[in-house]
Amino acid sequence: MEVPDLPKPLRRTPLNLAANHIETVMVQWARRYRVPEEHTGLTPERLELLSLLCWEGPLPANEMAALLGVSPPAITRMVNGLEELGFVRRGKAVIDGRLVVIRPTAAGRRAMERGRANRIRAMAMKLRGRSDRELAQLENGLRILNELL
Repeated sequence: MEVPDLPKPLRRTPLNLAANHIETVMVQWARRYRVPEEHTGLTPERLELLSLLCWEGPLPANEMAALLGVSPPAITRMVNGLEELGFVRRGKAVIDGRLVVIRPTAAGRRAMERGRANRIRAMAMKLRGRSDRELAQLENGLRILNELL
């Protein structure tokens, strides 16, 4: 994969060059590893929503929309689809019983874990043959990226 030139008007500085390379790699990895998610029977968007619920816990639809950067109607469609599959259920919030939250079901957690396992296996196959030193360097770089998030 070739890293594209910096878009205008960005100047060619070490900082911008590193950011350009990171952005290019992240976009390519995201595209490539959406394919294994298809084995779960879920769209990448629905799997992302399910993953959010599994990691963050029960959430109201408007909060999910904000966290995922999508419209409330899009969240409603995704939740409806996941609910039909038995992967999520609507319920009342523990603290404020007037608030409706969406929770993952056990089946939803299993589907999310299958998707995650598929992505990890696919990525691990790409990493085969790398030395322990290279893997440690990669992990260190990813720790830095994670801190920036």
